[in-house]
Amino acid sequence: MMTSKELAHRLSELAGEFSVAGASAALWHEGTLVRAETGTANAATGAPVLPHTLFAAGSVTKVFTASLAMVLVDEGLIELDAPVRARLPEFGLANADRSDAVTVRMLLNHSSGLPGDYMPDLAPGDDVLERLMRELHALPVTGVPGERWSYSNMGMSTLGRLIEVVTGQSYDAALAARILRPLGLNATADAEELLLRSTAVGHTVDPATGRASRVPRLRAWPENGPAGSRLWLDIDALIDFGRMHIDGTTPDGRRLLSPQALRLMREPQFDDFWGCFPMYVNYGLGWAIVREGDDPVLAHAGANFGMHSNLYVLPERRAVLAVLTNSTTGSMLYSALCESLLRECFDVQSPNPSFAPGPAVEVDGERFTGVYRSPNGEVSVEQREGRLHLRMTPSPELVEWERLMGGTSGGGRALPLVCTDAERHLFSLDPDGSGAARPVRFYDPDADGRPTLVRVGTLYERTP
Repeated sequence: MMTSKELAHRLSELAGEFSVAGASAALWHEGTLVRAETGTANAATGAPVLPHTLFAAGSVTKVFTASLAMVLVDEGLIELDAPVRARLPEFGLANADRSDAVTVRMLLNHSSGLPGDYMPDLAPGDDVLERLMRELHALPVTGVPGERWSYSNMGMSTLGRLIEVVTGQSYDAALAARILRPLGLNATADAEELLLRSTAVGHTVDPATGRASRVPRLRAWPENGPAGSRLWLDIDALIDFGRMHIDGTTPDGRRLLSPQALRLMREPQFDDFWGCFPMYVNYGLGWAIVREGDDPVLAHAGANFGMHSNLYVLPERRAVLAVLTNSTTGSMLYSALCESLLRECFDVQSPNPSFAPGPAVEVDGERFTGVYRSPNGEVSVEQREGRLHLRMTPSPELVEWERLMGGTSGGGRALPLVCTDAERHLFSLDPDGSGAARPVRFYDPDADGRPTLVRVGTLYERTP
C-alpha cells in the first residue's frame, strides 16, 4: 500500500504531463485510506484543490441513481422486471409497442433502446424530469428493448422520473434522503450549495500549448441530473460511496443495500458484449464490469463540462479507487493512474479489448448500405469504388457537448469500412490506417438480408 505522499507525487506528475488544472485521488484498502490532491480548482482565481473540494461526478452519478433504484427495489416500491409504464403511465416514445416493453431492468442495464445523448436543455426546476417525459414522446426507441446494450442517458433520466413518482420527492431530494445523507457524503446537486463550498470548475485544455481555460458554463442539461449533469462531490464521498458497495452498509453499520441487490448490480447482463464499450467486458445494473467472476472489478467513469471522474470497486479485495479531475484531459490522467495502481496493488490488468481487428474478408457490401438514424444523429453506409464507407453526422446537441468538452465530434467524413467477420457482421472502421480502429457491427437482417441496426458506439436503425 503506497503512502499519501507517494500518491501526491504521482498525481502531481501526471497532472503536469497531461496539463490537468486540478485533481484529487484516493485509494482505500481494508480500512486504510491514502488521499492526495494537486493543482487549482479554478485557473482564473488560483484557488487550490483542497481535500474537501467538490468536483463533478459526471456519469458516475448513474451508479448513484442505480443504487437509489435498488434501495427502492429492496423496499418493494419498484419491481425490476415490471414495465416502466406500470408505475409511470406518462412514459412513452414514438413507437408505443416498444415503449410498452421497456422494463426497469432495461433502464438499469442500458438495453432499453432509449436515446443515448438526447439533450433538449430544458429550463431548471423541480418538474424538469416530468417535462422531459413529454419531450421523449416524439423520439424513437432504437431496436427491440432488452436485446442489446446501448448506453442511454435518457434511460437513466427516465429512471430518475420513476424514482420521483414512487417516492413522492424530487430526484435530488430522494437521492439526498436515501443515499447522500445516510452515507454522510460531502455531495450536493444544489447549485446554491456549490457557492458555499470549495467547488472545482471545468477547464478545456489547448492541445498545442497545454493552457487551461475555464469552460463557459458550470453545468447544463438539468434533465440529465440522474445521468450525470448535476451531482458534485469530494474525493472522500466517492470513496465512501464505493465502500458501501462492498457490503451494503453505511459507516455506522446500518444496511443500505441488501446482499441480493449488491449481487444483482454486479451480475453480467449480456452474453455478447463485442464492440460495446472497449474498457469493459460486460455491464451489470448500473455498474460497468472490468472483470467478471468470483473476484469482480466494478467501475464507472464520468464526464461533465471540462471534467472527468472515475471510480473502481473491488468487493472481494475490499478496495476502492477514485479520481476526480477538472480538465478535458482528465481522462488521460485517471487512466494512467488507475491502470498503474490497480496493477501494482492488486495485480489487476485492463481487460483485453473486446474489439481486435482481424484480416479483411469478402462480403456483399450492398446489403449493408443505407441510412441509419437515432436521436444521436445519422450513420450513412455507401459503396465507393467497390468499397464500403461509413459517414457519421452527429446531432447538433452532441456537437455542442463535444465542443464544451474541448473535442470534436469526428463526424462528416466518409471512412473506409472493412469486414472482419462476415458471419457475425463485424467490421472495422479505421480512418487513417493507424490501427486506432473503431468496431462496427450490423444486426437483425430483414427478409431481404439487409441489416436493420448498426452499432457505432451506440445503436442506429436503418430508415425505410
